[in-house]
Amino acid sequence: MRTGIVLMALGVVFLALAPDVPDAFFVCFLPVCMLLAWLNKALRPVALFACGFLWALLHAHYTLMATLPASLEGRVLVVDGIVAGLPRADEGRLRFDFNVSEARRDGRPVGLRGRLRLSWYQHAPLVQPGQQWQLAVRLKRPRGLVNPGGMDYERWLFRHGITATGYVLSTAGNRLTGADGPAGLDGLRHELAGAIGSRLAGHASGAIITALAVGARGAMSSEQWQTLRATGTSHLMAISGLHIGLVAGLAYLIVIRLWAAAGTPVLLLAAPQAAAAVAMLAGFVYAGLAGFALPTQRALVMLAVIMAAVILRRRVAPSTSLCLALAVVLVFDPFAVLSAGLWLSFGAVAAILLGMNGHIRGIRQARWRRLWWRWGRVQWLVAVGLLPVTIGWFLEYPLIAPAANLVAVPWAGFVLVPVALAAAALLLPFPAIGGALLEAARWAADVLWQFLDALAGVDLILRPYGAPPATAVAAACVGAVLLIAPRGFPGRILGVIWLLPLLSFPVPRPEHGDYWLTLLDVGQGLAAVVRTRSHVLIYDTGPRYGSGFDAGGDVIAPYLQHRGIGAVDMLIVSHRHNDHAGGVEGLLAAVPAAHTMTNVDTVPGQATACLAGTRWQWDGVDFSILHPYSRDAGDGNDGSCMLKVAAPGGRLVLPGDVEELGEADVVSREKQSLQAEVLVVAHHGGRSSTSEAFLEAVSPRIALLGVGYRNRYRFPHADVIRRLTDRGVEIFDTARHGAISLRFDGRVGILGPRLERVESRRIWRSRD
Repeated sequence: MRTGIVLMALGVVFLALAPDVPDAFFVCFLPVCMLLAWLNKALRPVALFACGFLWALLHAHYTLMATLPASLEGRVLVVDGIVAGLPRADEGRLRFDFNVSEARRDGRPVGLRGRLRLSWYQHAPLVQPGQQWQLAVRLKRPRGLVNPGGMDYERWLFRHGITATGYVLSTAGNRLTGADGPAGLDGLRHELAGAIGSRLAGHASGAIITALAVGARGAMSSEQWQTLRATGTSHLMAISGLHIGLVAGLAYLIVIRLWAAAGTPVLLLAAPQAAAAVAMLAGFVYAGLAGFALPTQRALVMLAVIMAAVILRRRVAPSTSLCLALAVVLVFDPFAVLSAGLWLSFGAVAAILLGMNGHIRGIRQARWRRLWWRWGRVQWLVAVGLLPVTIGWFLEYPLIAPAANLVAVPWAGFVLVPVALAAAALLLPFPAIGGALLEAARWAADVLWQFLDALAGVDLILRPYGAPPATAVAAACVGAVLLIAPRGFPGRILGVIWLLPLLSFPVPRPEHGDYWLTLLDVGQGLAAVVRTRSHVLIYDTGPRYGSGFDAGGDVIAPYLQHRGIGAVDMLIVSHRHNDHAGGVEGLLAAVPAAHTMTNVDTVPGQATACLAGTRWQWDGVDFSILHPYSRDAGDGNDGSCMLKVAAPGGRLVLPGDVEELGEADVVSREKQSLQAEVLVVAHHGGRSSTSEAFLEAVSPRIALLGVGYRNRYRFPHADVIRRLTDRGVEIFDTARHGAISLRFDGRVGILGPRLERVESRRIWRSRD
């Protein structure tokens, strides 16, 4: 059975990694494969693999068919439905999910269903969970930035069943059509979160308690998340297997003691069975407080499998329980394989089951010492067992994590979480008692945080030199299994050798005299990375928004880490506008820059003025500034720093947002120096830039545009596209193609472009 479940899981993974969705016609073979798996032993492995693949295919088509039709993008729609989950307010915006029951355009029904992710900007009312609303909205298909090493937002939307994103229009037609107050389970969670927040206003630990009690983590600060990441304890804030297991285990122990002590109830129902039933109920209630989020669903399934075995008086091997839990999870949610949580939670349990086999018997120690020995070994097993998955997924591993979890997990599980849950349960019906318990929970959270802050200051984080290849991760998994294998397993010490490829592997870089360009997908903005043999230059840093998105920290820094780049030699900020300079602080907080060149006064640190005539050479590649000619040009569009890169493999011009006046100035002074094979189009293809005279001087073969999908400026302008196409220029833009990479090779010329949205196709990724 275990082998069959693993084969089904592999079938699901195979589809999740596929570049395209097979035709829905193949789903009709699912019953045939199920029948073969049941009847034919010889064909069973293939049939089980096909069952997993086809079941995932069925779910994929169901989700993708609900995606907003392209014909409705940008149109004004009126939708009726229910607010789902907990709304989240940030700077000038209210964000919430909305389950659509009906949609209309110009009074006529349209085919729209599923869940929307909406933002309400100006004067948003108090939207509460469970309320029924009629809203005027403007939507677009699920879309995200596509960059090497960056977060795949489209995958996240696909995982959570989001069929469109958009915003609420400010019209008189928006109205509440149901009850005024919150309703349902989410309404209770919302009310509890508000009560906890008001009681603990001004205390940083209030956000932690709210996250642990009702699964609402939106109030946690970036500094708190950084502390959790640095200590490997982020899982403490996700109500998942650990918390539900601790709550259920605590309920089990309490009931089994009380039930046996009572005497008479044992005659009706055995204590273990009664305790298992109560433990399942406790886990279900706690998962409900977390809104039955995806990690809690997995944890509930695992708990149900184990407790069902106790209730039915069946002896089930732990590994069988784990595989059964995996099977049930994949039946209900096959694309759970796309989340790190599934791999980490099941991997942690598997590591403990493998490593604890045979290590306790025969050890003569005091009971408390043996308990701590077991708990310490659990931390070692989880740390080693999850090392390959953690580094492969996040490109870092906090070495302090075993020590942090050794103390933090029992403190959170046996002190903080029970007190926080008791406070949440009593806060609304008995405010005085609930408030006192909240103060106790705040004290427990403060103690925990002081401990974690102290460990975070050690800053022991293991980072590989770039993103490891899949073969290195696979080899490291073999090494981890060897290292945590039971005593007597042959070749355990060889596990160290198998781990080495994860931390030491060749990272490609340009040859001397060559350079590589990557125009990153930062939405409506610009960020480019130019890399020579041993130097890195970043030209502009993309935008920063009040919602918390920072292209410097959220796009550029992960890209550099993915490529094995630990420092920047030169940062050029072309001018002051947010879409070019917004990400500076986020980038510099993550990656240091040796030198900064700009005319913008607000860029932190010392900077060199960006003036025409500045030249330097790195690794046989020439860099020169072509504009502006004095600081009098200002730091607006026409004061943009214009950079030219030249090498035997080809030439590149990055003009920032310079407009026709600045272009004319450059052409009059530098006409002979402007010619280049590749042009990053000025001002994102705005009509006031890329004049005929400038194009004549540059004479590009390839034009690159940094633009956002369906941006409000409607860039690039049709006139600019016409000028480029009339000259036979190849045009690529980040909205359609994601990150764009070119290699300037002195032997063969320009290689590429590599279009990230095309090269990294997946079934959930939107394509134009």
